[in-house]
Amino acid sequence: MVCLAREGRAEHICFLLVLRATETHVLPKTFKDVTKLLADSKKKWLESCLEKLKLLKDRDVYEIVNLPKGKKVVKNC
Repeated sequence: MVCLAREGRAEHICFLLVLRATETHVLPKTFKDVTKLLADSKKKWLESCLEKLKLLKDRDVYEIVNLPKGKKVVKNC
């Protein structure tokens, strides 16, 4: 298999390619879009997301902090 991306892992890239080739709608961009996927695709999507989050955490890309007083959480549109 050709390595398409250093960070995306082959499993994630393959999942996205297969999903695009087999389903008639666009790739999910929100959790609401994910609810429209077939059961097997939902499971693979979740596994891919969890794998990506683990990779980001392992590389210390983000840090979970308490919300400062007087600040609001950014809402997902």
